[in-house]
Amino acid sequence: MDMIKEAHAQIRKTRAIAWKREYCRKNGLFHKDKHGFSVPGISAAPEPTDEELGWPEPMVTVTWPKGYITMTLAAYSKLSAKDKKVFNKLGGLM
Repeated sequence: MDMIKEAHAQIRKTRAIAWKREYCRKNGLFHKDKHGFSVPGISAAPEPTDEELGWPEPMVTVTWPKGYITMTLAAYSKLSAKDKKVFNKLGGLM
């Protein structure tokens, strides 16, 4: 289960970075990189709260001895019927 917790932490971290970039765009927090391009200064952005990220989001996870697949329920609902069938078969739901 530690793998799943790590995966969820990575998903939250990725969302936090995206949130910080958007915060920087909305608030004009940019700096010049070494090539002179303006980039969002995400280090100046505050750490988003779980509420701002919509976290925790319901997830569906399939595990087996050597791996796992985890995705949000929103992403799962967008899968085609064929892909859902494969996912469910992996998880032993079929």
